[in-house]
Amino acid sequence: MASEASEASARAVVLADDFASANAEAMAFVRGCTDSEWKTPVPGEGWSVGVVLHHIAVGHDHGVRWLQNMTSGVGVVETAEDIDRDNAAHAERMEAVGRDETLALLEQNGTQLQSFLRALRDDELDRSAPFGPAGRRAFPVEALAAVGARHTREHLGHARDALSS
Repeated sequence: MASEASEASARAVVLADDFASANAEAMAFVRGCTDSEWKTPVPGEGWSVGVVLHHIAVGHDHGVRWLQNMTSGVGVVETAEDIDRDNAAHAERMEAVGRDETLALLEQNGTQLQSFLRALRDDELDRSAPFGPAGRRAFPVEALAAVGARHTREHLGHARDALSS
């Protein structure tokens, strides 16, 4: 990650701010869910609203780890199949996950990812490294850094749609 001697990138600040906004939306959504809404199935996800929101929070932690590996040049070793398998196991384990636990994890993991993003330097954002979900092809760090906000908003949108239908 960025050393304290180097200055963070203006691009990193934009990425961090966008992610922080998306995570704040997710946290507000969790706070507004009723017990019955929390248990509502989300079409296309195969999970309840609660599991989808917890998945978002866990994804923030993966984002930090993956970005650390990408900026160091190691890359991400997990394949798309590994991720799908982990997501399915997570959904089973978290079937009864609560709002308070999910909210705390969104805050904790979201703060960590936001801080990591905010500290990235231009030279780190300009790097590419092997990315397992893309068949180990080189993938730009900056593109991966933008995924945190997109992943959050995509899943949050599915949860919102489930409650509005």
